[in-house]
Amino acid sequence: MFNKKTILSSSIFAILTFIACGTKKATIASNIEPTPMAVQIDTILWNEHQHNFKDVPSGPPAVTKFYFINKTKEPVTITKVEAGCSCTASDYTKDPIKVNDTAWITASYKTSNTFGMFKKHLDVGLSNGKNFHLILTGNVDPMMGQH
Repeated sequence: MFNKKTILSSSIFAILTFIACGTKKATIASNIEPTPMAVQIDTILWNEHQHNFKDVPSGPPAVTKFYFINKTKEPVTITKVEAGCSCTASDYTKDPIKVNDTAWITASYKTSNTFGMFKKHLDVGLSNGKNFHLILTGNVDPMMGQH
C-alpha cells in the first residue's frame, strides 16, 4: 500500500521530470520560431531539414536560410555545401562554429524561365564527419505577379 510520503515523493518526481524534459525549448535565431525538443547532447540541431516555398513566381530566386546549433563537444566547420544542380546556389557560415553557437546556410533556387513543381537538395558536410541532406521544394507559377 502507498503511504502519503510515497505518493508525495512520486508526485514531486513527476512534476520535476515534466519541467526538466517536457517544457525545454531552443531558440535558434531571433527570427526563427522556437522549437520544442528533448535535451540533446553531441549533435547538430537544425531548424528544419526541408523547406517548402509553396507557390513562387517565375523570375526572382526563391531564397531561404537553414540554421543549426552546434551541440557537439567541440567547434565544427562547414567543409562542403554541394547543390544537386546548377539551378540551386548557396552561401554559408565560413568561420568555425563554437559549441552552442548558431550557423546558417542560405539556399536559393533560380526560378527564371522555369515552371511547375521542384524538389532540389543541398548536401552539407561538417569537419566532424557528419553529413546532412537539405531539401528545397515548391511550385513555380509563371502567372504569379502578372496583371
